[in-house]
Amino acid sequence: MMKLPSLVKKPKYQRFRIEPRYYDPIKEDIENRTSRIKAEMGMMEDEIDAGYRSQISGSFRKNMKHAKGGGVDQTVMLRLIILIVLVLFAGGFLYIGTEVFYLALLYIPFYLWKKFRK
Repeated sequence: MMKLPSLVKKPKYQRFRIEPRYYDPIKEDIENRTSRIKAEMGMMEDEIDAGYRSQISGSFRKNMKHAKGGGVDQTVMLRLIILIVLVLFAGGFLYIGTEVFYLALLYIPFYLWKKFRK
């Protein structure tokens, strides 16, 4: 069966996914030893990670500006325009008749000529 296109976007179901956490005493012991050895040698993790943290925070700020955008998504705006055009055609067909389609055939080339003339 073929799916028909729709103007309304249906929400997708979210699945519950849990990742179990395990306690590994050997791994914790190794991490404690390596951090103690690094502290004795004078290599603090803060000095190593400071460069990475500033890069990460800067990239988050840059992407947040991009993510905000203009507010209305382009696909939502396109669907709204298509819906308005369809309603206008249906109303024009009921009010005027088949002449609406002939008027559209005259108007569309004029609109495209005017748009691409610039």
